[in-house]
Amino acid sequence: MSKQKRNQNLSICFLVLGTVFLYLHLGNTTTQSEFLTQFNVLLKGIAFVLLCISAILASVTFQNKFIVLLISSLGLVIGLTFLYLPVPGALHSSAFHILFSSAIAFGITIPTKRVASVLSFVGVCIGILFLYQPEFQTLSNSALCLILPGMIVFSLVHSQKVLCERISIGLIVLGLFSLCQPFLILLYQTGFHLLLGGLTGFIVVAHR
Repeated sequence: MSKQKRNQNLSICFLVLGTVFLYLHLGNTTTQSEFLTQFNVLLKGIAFVLLCISAILASVTFQNKFIVLLISSLGLVIGLTFLYLPVPGALHSSAFHILFSSAIAFGITIPTKRVASVLSFVGVCIGILFLYQPEFQTLSNSALCLILPGMIVFSLVHSQKVLCERISIGLIVLGLFSLCQPFLILLYQTGFHLLLGGLTGFIVVAHR
């Protein structure tokens, strides 16, 4: 078996295992012990890693990039649906995992880089706006689910690497300032989101 074929099989296996771990829930909410609760959280963490590895392997090993792009685009749609529509709690809690891993594959495989750059940048801006709007707590809670995938796609597809680095560093600086300033509690509460978004973008653009 060739290395490419082996990586393709690993990608499919990790996708299946990640999906199973993401929705596998041991016990029930009324009788489960603390150990089962912690184990369920561990499974969600393992699922996140497996899905991200699967996205990377699929993007670089499958020759038919259109299929990977189609699946990742569907993943983004499903993730946004789980995030904003009234769905069961298990589906809602999986939205971030799906959006993050799908954004990796989408950013690597999409051929229309300019359109993807614009859409991802708009997504990041909407996420930041959601952070600072005071009316709807649900939108504030979902802001990070837009900022991180948006930064991933933007850092992967934008043609000007220096610009991506500057935007990422700007978010890092703004996040650090927000966390360190003692004047506005809203800035302090949202500083981590900006810092994490900037770090994610910087790491991606530094390794692309």
